[in-house]
Amino acid sequence: MDDKPGMAEKFAFFSGVWGGVLMGASSGFLLLYLTDIVGLGAAAVGTLMLVARVADGASDPIMGYLVDHLPPTRWGRFRPYVLVGAVLCVCCVIALFVVPALLPDALVALWITYLLWGLLLDLFQIPMTSLVPAMSADQGARGQLAAIVGVTGLFAAALATGLTLPVVNLLGGGTRGWLTYVIGSAILGFCLVVVMVLRVRERVVPLSPERYRLSDVRRVFFSGRAVPILLLSKVSVQAASGALTAAMPYFFLYYIGDTVYLSAAAFVMAIPMVAGAVAVPVLARRAGAKPLYVASLGVSITGLAALMAVPPDPVPVLACFAVTGVGLGGAVSLSLVLLAELTDYTEWKHGFRTEASLAAMTSFATKAGGGVGGGLLAYTLALTGYRSGGVAQSEETLDGILMAQSLVPAGIGLVGALAFLLYPISGEVAREASRRLAERRTAVVESA
Repeated sequence: MDDKPGMAEKFAFFSGVWGGVLMGASSGFLLLYLTDIVGLGAAAVGTLMLVARVADGASDPIMGYLVDHLPPTRWGRFRPYVLVGAVLCVCCVIALFVVPALLPDALVALWITYLLWGLLLDLFQIPMTSLVPAMSADQGARGQLAAIVGVTGLFAAALATGLTLPVVNLLGGGTRGWLTYVIGSAILGFCLVVVMVLRVRERVVPLSPERYRLSDVRRVFFSGRAVPILLLSKVSVQAASGALTAAMPYFFLYYIGDTVYLSAAAFVMAIPMVAGAVAVPVLARRAGAKPLYVASLGVSITGLAALMAVPPDPVPVLACFAVTGVGLGGAVSLSLVLLAELTDYTEWKHGFRTEASLAAMTSFATKAGGGVGGGLLAYTLALTGYRSGGVAQSEETLDGILMAQSLVPAGIGLVGALAFLLYPISGEVAREASRRLAERRTAVVESA
């Protein structure tokens, strides 16, 4: 059986990743929408983002266990559940913007909707992430799939960052413009996910038909350093990315003074992101994913920290975002390569596959990291006197916005890079795990 996805299947996978980003494209602007359109206080929204995302992230290991134990279907172990999760996520992301705008007690309604969105997001993200190790056992093919996720996810996110405010203004601005944009992008994203579900294949099946137990999950997660270290690093990186993305509208609107440069920064980041996401996994085949991952984080941290040193002029500021984009592209692509390697390593050591449980780690990192990043931004704004409603800000607030765009994400990313230095799965160990599993599969086929 051919273990490598063909071009048509890769394109379908690309469309699904793009669709997943589009479904939630507006969520990166939720803080700005709630403070400047709905009129909620920054500290109140920051508390919601921090507490709710970390709290609902605690359910991710259980959700991962459930996804791994859902009954296989003739369409695969994960694809049908990607589709179900996508339907629920579209409804929830639309509700995130509609509910606060229509109900009188916006903050209470927002808490309920935000918590529900976090819980249902698992049903889409976990089986979606599980597809990378399930679509192929070939290391090169996995690297290509990871590059597709990295390039597509980052480019689509950058495109959304650059186009959201202009499109919302084109649609009339205000509540009406935001809701039209949110509903349209969510539905378009869902249609692209449907294309992926219909076209991709799941080739890798567990060697053993026996399902693992919850006690086995605990053993996998805590019997060594690999899972806790990768989890800490991914939470840190996602928190840095969340803080970076959430701060950009404030940075260009108030600190630079022109949102036109927000779109420029998004596109300036996009090309280096694509370059990093494509090139770094290729380099990692020789040098290993671990050193390239740390190096990628180092590049992005340098670009962010440099914002504190350059003048508030477009050219040097955009250059800093370009450097940041190179590192982020490499790190995001390699994070999925690392997850696939960890899946193989786990099956080699423990005898069972845990794609969804390990993918739940990514889901938790995304939610907890996004909550931490968004919360730190909101608290930084509140502590430096940010005033809601789109009014002029004080010098102290402008300094706080600069810090939120630069030192806050750079510092969080540094924590993730330092933690990952202790990660035990080197390139040599990953190749050994893949080779041993291939030998076991060959033995199973020959004995059948």
